[in-house]
Amino acid sequence: MGLHLIDTEKERLASLRALQLLDTPPSAMFDRITKLASVLFDSAISVISLVDHDRQWFLSRVGMGSKQTRREYAFCSIAIEQDCVLDVPDASLDGRFTDNPLVTGAPFIRSYIGHPVRSPDGYLIGTLAVIDPRPSKFEGINREKLKVLAGVVEDLLRSYKQTIAMTDLADQARGKQDDLEKANRIFVAAEKAARIGSWEIDLTTMDLTWSEGVYEMHGIPVGQEICVEQAISAYAPEDRAHVAALVETAVSKREPFEFEANLEDSDGKILRVQLRGEPIKGDEKNPDRLVGVIHDITENHHAKTALQRAADYDRLTDLLNRNAFDRILGEKIKRQGATGQTLAVMLIDLDGFKAINDTFGHLVGDMVLQQMSDRLRKTVPEDVVIARWGGDEFVFILPLGATRSDVESLWSLLSEAVYKPFLISGRKLVIHGTAGVEISNEVIGGREIVRRADLAMYTGKKRASATLSFYDAAHAQEHTDKIQAVTEVREAMQSGRLFAAYQPIVDLLTQEVICLEALMRVKSRDGSELTAGNLMPALVDPHVSREISNAMASNICADQHEIKCDISTLRSISFNASEADLLSQNYAPNLLSKLEEAGIDPASLTLEVTETMLMVNDNDTARKVLTDLKEAGMKIALDDFGTGYSSLTHLRDFPIDIVKIDRSFVRVINSDHHSRLIVQAMIAMAQSLEIDVIAEGIETQVQRDLLAVMGCRYGQGYLLGHPQPKARLAREIDRTSAARAINARTQTEKRRRLVP
Repeated sequence: MGLHLIDTEKERLASLRALQLLDTPPSAMFDRITKLASVLFDSAISVISLVDHDRQWFLSRVGMGSKQTRREYAFCSIAIEQDCVLDVPDASLDGRFTDNPLVTGAPFIRSYIGHPVRSPDGYLIGTLAVIDPRPSKFEGINREKLKVLAGVVEDLLRSYKQTIAMTDLADQARGKQDDLEKANRIFVAAEKAARIGSWEIDLTTMDLTWSEGVYEMHGIPVGQEICVEQAISAYAPEDRAHVAALVETAVSKREPFEFEANLEDSDGKILRVQLRGEPIKGDEKNPDRLVGVIHDITENHHAKTALQRAADYDRLTDLLNRNAFDRILGEKIKRQGATGQTLAVMLIDLDGFKAINDTFGHLVGDMVLQQMSDRLRKTVPEDVVIARWGGDEFVFILPLGATRSDVESLWSLLSEAVYKPFLISGRKLVIHGTAGVEISNEVIGGREIVRRADLAMYTGKKRASATLSFYDAAHAQEHTDKIQAVTEVREAMQSGRLFAAYQPIVDLLTQEVICLEALMRVKSRDGSELTAGNLMPALVDPHVSREISNAMASNICADQHEIKCDISTLRSISFNASEADLLSQNYAPNLLSKLEEAGIDPASLTLEVTETMLMVNDNDTARKVLTDLKEAGMKIALDDFGTGYSSLTHLRDFPIDIVKIDRSFVRVINSDHHSRLIVQAMIAMAQSLEIDVIAEGIETQVQRDLLAVMGCRYGQGYLLGHPQPKARLAREIDRTSAARAINARTQTEKRRRLVP
């Protein structure tokens, strides 16, 4: 038989497979439903069928021998296609099914009723059906029972969310009492399977009625009389007043309510429950009532809490991590803006920790960090926020309104805790801490507050370690440097002295130049060349960095055609984005418009971003910028890979095509075993994710050869070519190519001499 394609078939199948139910072992909770349906309808067969791409598979079955059938034979395909209850009195007389093998052969279907079943996100994925080989078997039987059972199936598919159960319960409560009694058996089974219970309050007498499921949750014998006050007293003390207020409002104002709270059963066990209530207006026979359901969500709550903790806490030290700290600091800054109080942030760096790591190894270093974190946690007052900033640095947020005296008092406690010797494996280890503090009287960004505390800390390290330093006007030299750098850059842009220097990226197997990285250079008035490192104070300014990005894009557009003519193997030119670019919603459209005007295909370019740029507060905007550029054909490279705190998260959350292994790993790859293992792991991981790898900072032939053996295909560094302006680029490539050719011949000759 032919089937019509439903419009949302692709989404429907995705919704079905997301449930991960196909081809799973039999489930007792679903089998209870099919067994109950078979009993209620006196049917030979009862199934819960799920309609896959080319088959129907039975999630649960009674009286059906096979686990699945071809989809073209499935009655339930028509039910979900038409979104209706499919009622077939005699399949042998119905033209849609007369030739169906399930009709002409076993199980010889004659009578069929199938009720559609939806997934939690609303897609029709199958049916609950009763089937019999006798014609007209279900005539005169109330179909409402099948609807209720299908609702229970959907409740279970929703991970025991009780929305349908509550709706059905409310519908039944408004109906005749005998209908409620008939359906009670169904809901008792559903309660036990889904840990759901129903309750009802007579608003005239305030008598409380519980289902068996509610008694079971409370650990109280079924049938024991319970009043509303006793029920409320079972909730945890911290939730009890809130629960009482919600119930009181619902009773007095006839309003629905919903909440989550902790419930203590008769054995003292704490359950996390979700309670929903809805007022039902009475009639001549029934009084006004408040009916609802209670759902035991303890397992889901614990899992959710564990995930939240994993997201907010550092795994090694069990302190708040940087993400959680940034969020809390942002909230503190908002409150500071509303109150006008001071905001103090302290940053502590452990002096001597690196020596412990280098001398005794990372295992001992980790133990020191764990013990230190425990000390600091016990030392700080409850109103002080403490987090691990990274490595051996810890950061603190004092209560709003903190003074210099408050900071010094806290430092006195912390320095004593830090200086106390550690006894690890019989060794007594002593370290110190140097702290920097910013007490902000005005609202400034979180990054700036931490930057000032960090600057104060490093200023203190230069003067004397194990001290406390406050950010003050003495640190304003940095601001002066920034003004000078900004002035230098803007004058260079205006006079055409800002240009791109291109550094080759080489295929380590073929020795071909396959890419160039465009690096900013400024020709100063005295004729010297300034790099980005020389002008860093200007680059951190968001307005200036956007201007630089625009100027660099213009230089690349002007240079690309001539460069491609000179380098036949060139595939792409990469260039760097700034944090301000990623936070600008106009960056992607403006850049693509500039490329279109210049006649440049975005696919011939690669945008490089660093891991720290992806740690901005507005991740959604940054992700959209990168996604828009990638969809236009541009590749996205993650620079300085391995130096951040969320490298793997960035590969998952952002559209990364290329990772560039940071030069700090490459520099010691031939001398440091751990660095070599880390690099090898990064290369293997990237390859498994089909992400290209470029090693930065290759300066020796040993490094180049070792990376090639590890499977790293591409490299960049002074060994392979220095950054050069367009006019000197071809000569630089010829020089390094010749050097590589000589080295290759030398290596070949050495290997030939080793052969006897």
